[in-house]
Formats: sequence, C-alpha cells, structure tokens
Amino acid sequence: MTLPTAQNETVVLLVEDDRDDFFLTQDVLQCVPNHKYSVVWAGSYERATFELLERSYDVALVDYRIGERTGLEFIREAGRRFPDTPMILLTGVIDPHIDREAEEAGAADFLEKGAITPELLDRSIRYAIKHTRRRAILDAVLSNSAAGIVALDRSGVPILWNKQALRALAIDGYVAGAVTAEVVSAGLAQIRTGGRLPQQFAAPSGEVFETGIGSVPSDGEVIVFHEITHRIRAEELLRKSVIEAEAANMAKSSFLATMSHELRTPMNGILGMARVLSNTPLDNEQGAYLDTIRVSGESLLGIINDVLDLSKIEAGRMEIENVEYRISDLAHEVTALLAPTARAKGIDLAAFVDPQLASTMRGDSLRVRQILTNLIGNAIKFTEEGGVSLWIDRVESEGRPHLRIRVSDTGMGIPESKRERLFKRFSQVDASTTRTHGGTGLGLALCREFVSLMNGFIDCESTPGAGSTFVVLLPLVEMGVETQDRNRARQLAGWRIALIGREGPLANVMRAYAVSCGATMEVLACGPNVLQRLGSTNCTAVVIDCSTPKSGREEIIRQIAAGSGGQSMPFFVIADSISDAGGIDIEPDLLLSRPFGSQSFERICNRLRRPTSSGGARATIAAAAIPPRHLRVLLAEDNEPNQRVARAILRGAGYSIDIAGNGHKAIELVGQKPYDVVLMDVNMPAMDGLEATQIIRQTDAGRALPIIGLTASVMDGDRQRCLAAGMNDHLAKPIDWDCLIALLNRMEGEVYGGQALAS
Repeated sequence: MTLPTAQNETVVLLVEDDRDDFFLTQDVLQCVPNHKYSVVWAGSYERATFELLERSYDVALVDYRIGERTGLEFIREAGRRFPDTPMILLTGVIDPHIDREAEEAGAADFLEKGAITPELLDRSIRYAIKHTRRRAILDAVLSNSAAGIVALDRSGVPILWNKQALRALAIDGYVAGAVTAEVVSAGLAQIRTGGRLPQQFAAPSGEVFETGIGSVPSDGEVIVFHEITHRIRAEELLRKSVIEAEAANMAKSSFLATMSHELRTPMNGILGMARVLSNTPLDNEQGAYLDTIRVSGESLLGIINDVLDLSKIEAGRMEIENVEYRISDLAHEVTALLAPTARAKGIDLAAFVDPQLASTMRGDSLRVRQILTNLIGNAIKFTEEGGVSLWIDRVESEGRPHLRIRVSDTGMGIPESKRERLFKRFSQVDASTTRTHGGTGLGLALCREFVSLMNGFIDCESTPGAGSTFVVLLPLVEMGVETQDRNRARQLAGWRIALIGREGPLANVMRAYAVSCGATMEVLACGPNVLQRLGSTNCTAVVIDCSTPKSGREEIIRQIAAGSGGQSMPFFVIADSISDAGGIDIEPDLLLSRPFGSQSFERICNRLRRPTSSGGARATIAAAAIPPRHLRVLLAEDNEPNQRVARAILRGAGYSIDIAGNGHKAIELVGQKPYDVVLMDVNMPAMDGLEATQIIRQTDAGRALPIIGLTASVMDGDRQRCLAAGMNDHLAKPIDWDCLIALLNRMEGEVYGGQALAS
C-alpha cells in the first residue's frame, strides 16, 4: 500500500536493527532546515523487503549490519529488484575498502555514523536521488537505443552495458540481472582478434555488427555495436544487381553490335545499289521509285543510328572526342546532305558561318555534325513554305567564348504549352494518331544528350505560326585565327552586290556575308522592270537566283552578260544543279549550287578579287569526262550484293578493283599483285579482316600497304580494334561513297601525282 506524501516531503526507509539508531537518525533529519523528511523504520531484512514491495520510497538508508546479514547483501538484492530506489550505506565499521565495496554493491553513497550531521545526510540523500534519476534516464536511453553500448573503465572492466550489446555479444540468453562484468568481458574476448576488436563481425545468430570505439573521461572507452545485417544484405543485393545490370548491358551491347552489323550490311547494299541504279537510264516513274527506295533507306539508317546512340548514352559508354575540325566544312556537308529534302519540299536552305570564326577549332566533330543534322532535318520536316537557315558565330557566355549554333525556320511554330515535350525521348509536339509528320521523337532528345555531354546548352525560341529557332551554345576552343581569317572583314570593301530573287533565308544569309566582308547587298524581285531597277542601283556584281520565275530570266542574263560598252559585269547564278539552270546558254562567272553557304560565298569573293576579263563571247557549259585512275584497289568483302555495289561505284569513278571473298583470298591476292590500297571488311567467314590484316602486315608486300577497315558495327572501340590490328583507317557501313572516292582520289594524287594530273 502506497502512502500519500506532501509535495515538499522526502520519504525515507531506514533499514536498521537498532531502535536507538533509528530515533537518532530520525532526529538528525528533523534538523534539516527548509525540507521535511518522513522516516519509516524497518528493523529486519525481511521487513525492509516487505516495505519496498508495499510502497515507493525516495531513498533507503541501510545499516552495514542487519541482524545476521549485511547491508551490502540487501543493497545488492534490493537494488536489482527495486532499481528506482537509491540506497545509502550507513556504517560504524572502520574499513578502508568500504567505499569500493559499497560502490560494487550498488550503493549511491556511504556515510560513517559517527560523522553524520544534518547537512551531510541531507546532501547525501539529495545526491543519491539525483544520481538515481540520472541513472534511470541513462538506462532508458540505453534500453531504447538501437545500438549496443558497453562502457569500460580505465582498466578495461565493463561498467555499463545494454541489452543490444548483450545480443551482439551472444550473451542475451542470461536470466535478467544475472549478467556481470565478468560475463561481458568474456563476450568481448570472444570477438577480439589479436587483442583488437574487429571493425565488423558476425554473431552466431547470423546478424552482422559494425564496431565503433570512442573515448570517455578518466581514460575509459565506449564500445558501440551497430547491427548492419539489413545493410549488408542490401549491399549484397545491390552488388548482384550491378553485376546483373552490367551483364545485361554487355548483352545489350553485344546484341546491338550484332544487330548493327546485320542491319547495316544489307543497308549498304540497298543504298549503294540505289546509287548505282541512279546512274543508269531511267524514265520518270522509275526515277521516282528509286528516290523512294533511297529516301526510305536513309530514313531507316537514321533510326538505326539514333537507337544505337541512345543505347550508348544509357549504358554510359558515349565518349566525347576532342579533335581539330572546321565548322564551315561541317556546315557545308550537312546542308549539302539535306538540300535534296528541302528542294523536294520547295523550300530554301542556306547557311551562314561567321568569317571571323577561326578556321579550325577543337571538339567532337561527329556529335556537332549530328546536332546540325538533327536540328536542320527537323526544321525542314516541319516547314512547308519559306525556308530554313543555319547561323554559326561566336559569343561570350558566363565570361567564356562559346560557339553559337542557331537553326531558324518559317514553319508552324511550337505552342508554349507543348515546349516541355521538345527534348523528351520518343516524344513529339504532335503526339496524335493523325499527326502529319512521322518520326521516332529521338532527334531532339539526342541533341540535348550530346550538348549536355559537351557541357553546353540548348533551347528553343518559337512563335506559333511564325516559325522556331533552336539555339545551341558549346564551349569554344579556337586553334588560332589565320591571316586570311583576319582579312575577310575587308576583302570586298566597296563592292555593291544585287541579288535578283526574293527575300528569305538565301537573301538573309547572303546579306550577312556581304556585310561581314565590307560589301553591300540589295534584293531585287524578278519582274518586267528589274533591269531598270538594276541600273539604278549602281551595283558592281549581280547574283541571280534560279528559283525565281523563268519569265524574262534569259533576257536578263544576256543583257547582264553583254554589259554596256562591251564590258560585262560579273554575274553569278545559284541553281539546284546545272540541269536546273534552264535557259542559261551563256556561261556565268560562277554557277553555284544550293545550299548557299560559306564555300559558295568564298568562291564569289575569290572571283570578285580577280580583274574582270575583257568582253567577248562567254563559253557554254559542258560536262567533263571522268578520267581513268591508276590506283590499284583490292576489296575484301564476303557479301555479294556489296561486292556488286562497290565494283559498280568505284568503276564509275574510274577505278578498277579486284574482289576477295574472304581473308584467305585477300592474303593470297596481296602476295600476287602490287596493290596501292586494300578495303578490308572486318566481319568475314573463315578469316575475318582483323586477322587477315595482321597476317598481311607480316609480309614484305603488305608491311606498308594502306589498309582501310570496313565494318557495319559502330560500337565504341571498333575503330581502336581496327587500328590495333594494323589498319590505317576505318569506315562505317553503309559506306559514304563520296567520302571514300574523295579519299581514293587524294591517295591517287599522292601515289601517282604527275600521271594522275596528266590524265
């Protein structure tokens, strides 16, 4: 039964077998100022235990002798059963070890009876109560801690631990209260290795623990055990997942490499044979069919390339190169490639590359080319009238020079609500089933990925119904500005150029080039009074756009060519091709083909800087015959359609070639005939091109022989494998025959210089 106490009253249990000592202690407590003590007497061991069972006491004062038993025994036993009641040992025994014995038994303090005063007893009781409460808080913290904790004194003896530590040390099966410092020490000894605690260990239960050690005051230390079984299992699962993911990536890469080869090999035959067939007599219907084959094949090849690039990026295998390249060459090649598509839609395509840009720069030319191709191709696809223009210049951004690429079109524009879908994979602005324009939705997504890999920026500015402009900023590393680059700004100073055509991408680009070189330009619409207006401009050169109406064009050209006083004015004609320049029976100073770009304007500049020739009959336009070539070519290729394509295209370019169907045959022919170059397919049966190249390199005839690898696989490392096998270069299938023929022509000049020029 618990008795009520006053708010400012401390209830004390006095365990004392001497009644006189009880009254004496009670009197001492009555003398404590400003505090009330209520004392309950227990004259025997059993009575004291009964009292603690019946009610809660703030503190227990225990005599050293309780009948036949000792107060130390009572403190040990009662301390385990009633840990919330602090106990103070009272002793009249003179013993130098009494303090250590009292502490080991669990007493909060001890007092010698002969020296007890009200102040001393009051202070001891207050300390014991505060100490016990703190110990209770500490026990609660330890009990609820997820970590196992063992505190050691300076001698390494455990003085404090919790149940989580006992579980880690595999001693949690002990009966409550039976664990001693010796038991905990033995548990620690079981996990030590060479006298040191391991950073990590596994308990017999299979649980894994991590060990941490920290210092405490008085040179002791605290050992902390963190149970990390779940973390270890998660890490193991993560490791397995990583291994499985890497295996899956390797499988995917292997699959892509195989599929790339299997898809590109027939594509090489399809596109190559379409090229061969286009050089044969065809009627209009057959030509249309052939164009369908070519366009469809190139479209399929673009999809294959996009999917392969996306897979490389996802696998983290896309590497950015840092090579020298000419941005003007890239712009010309990409616009020339896409010009037929623009021409088929009846829209214009032109490109401006700032003449003040350095001739060469460093970066990943392949990825820049892909960005240009995707952006310009996308602009052409979504433009039905007007045109597309490419603008490349240099700007400062965040204190650093950047290459700025802008692709502008006069298409339908992009609503603000749909801008967020622009750069998402497999997404299009018009995602409906009735959309007019097809596509995978990968082009812009790949542009964003490439730009990001090059630490650049891409964005779009658009006005619905008025067109869009895509802007790309890439860090610029120029390789120095040549003298001719610095002089471009004044090379046409004083020239006045008239463009007979219409406002649009071509006029805008030409005007920008003229201004950059110190000239002026005026656009004159083709019409009945164009010659009169031309005369009033005082122009010194004329450019005629053959996309203007043909009406009166022949007369304009004749009069400009004749000039006044027998002195003709320089004039230039821009047409899709020579055959499209219908009605031009007088040779202009230059006949330029679309798309108009830096190379076209450079040709105009070079012509205008030369003195004008005296009047006379201008020559008519004639086609030149293809000269025979001296370069001896061996093609090692097992695919029969590709053999026919290569033979037809290279013979059409003036070359004679021999064919080897596998690596063994290639080695044999190299030993029999003196070839100047070998085109070596990498993937062939019986012996592949890599092994054949290695064997050829060991022969006298093949030690210095140029060998160019041909492969339908375009995965990372293919070029390195070709070079490592001894090849001089590497071309991907489907083969860009124009590039290959240009390469062979250069080799022809290097090997047979004088003969090649003479023929």
